[in-house]
Amino acid sequence: MNFVELESGEFRRFEQKNPYGNLYQMSERAEVRRRMGWNAKLLGLKDKNKIIAACLLLEKNGAAMVQMGGVLDWSDTKIINEWLKNVSDYAKKNNFYMLEIYPPVKLSIRDNKGEIIEEYDRSGIYKLFEKYGYSYLGKTIAVDPKANRWITCKDLSGFKNVDELRASYKKNVRNKLRKCSGDLTIEEVTSDEDLDEIGRAMEGSNEKNGAKSRDHSYYRYIRDAYGKQVHFVLARRKEDGDTVAGRIIFDHPNETISFISGTVQKYRRMNAMTVLQDDLLTKCFNNGIKRVNFYGMEGDFSDNNRLLEFKSGFGILVEEYIGGFRLIIRPGKYKAVQAKTFARRCLGFAKRKIIRK
Repeated sequence: MNFVELESGEFRRFEQKNPYGNLYQMSERAEVRRRMGWNAKLLGLKDKNKIIAACLLLEKNGAAMVQMGGVLDWSDTKIINEWLKNVSDYAKKNNFYMLEIYPPVKLSIRDNKGEIIEEYDRSGIYKLFEKYGYSYLGKTIAVDPKANRWITCKDLSGFKNVDELRASYKKNVRNKLRKCSGDLTIEEVTSDEDLDEIGRAMEGSNEKNGAKSRDHSYYRYIRDAYGKQVHFVLARRKEDGDTVAGRIIFDHPNETISFISGTVQKYRRMNAMTVLQDDLLTKCFNNGIKRVNFYGMEGDFSDNNRLLEFKSGFGILVEEYIGGFRLIIRPGKYKAVQAKTFARRCLGFAKRKIIRK
């Protein structure tokens, strides 16, 4: 077997046909990340010139990661073993100080209360990572920006028509749709000016949640890389065309993904996100799409999880993924980076405290 760098086209053909292919592992993501300063490699394991495993590996300043990958048959221990050995050796040969891998492997499927519907034994996968020196990052609850531990999704395959689909929503959601949908216009946009409006909507939600917003050039990178596979959707007021909310949606052969959304805060009472959610679900149903991925959330099933509460109104399921594994290749460098990061966070906390005073 050979572990080699793949051309974008052959990587894409393999990834798009594989049941473990996903947004994090699309070849277009490599292009976006390169423009953002990452070293992005499309790597593949070949058996007699046939690709049997692949991954998008991202690296910056010696720290590397494979998010929701590799793309391979995670039920085949021999393939997992061979790929894991090769990707670990690749990281060592390239003098990375750390490699993190987040497999696209489910631990459980749950209802919106956290009750387990299905559970999977992944003991063999844990043992293989341990064999090659990886430490497990744990069954975390918080949202991890590197890869999802908890995903909300909806299966559309069992519905006969849109009325039946909407009947699966909670009553309060259906009431909001009746009251608010007539006040909004939903449209897909592509121009630079409209992408700035998408960014403005994201900034509204980020400001509310205390999160950092991306430069608007990020949305142009995505548009240029993904082409027809990405959709930028705006909700606007009918009376004056003012932007109320925005959403970015990706198409993948395995699913449609609602990636990120945001609301302009002065219009937060217009329930635009409810209207956008229904618009996405009904369009997916009409286009024969079977699975809608509403992406990550905290693995917190208490009444305080507002995001879960919102998504639950549309009759979703929750998928718990295995999480991350870390290989420390250069311990001295790893400790130095950790110490520097800790010091920077402490300084940032101290500055915020002074400002608050």
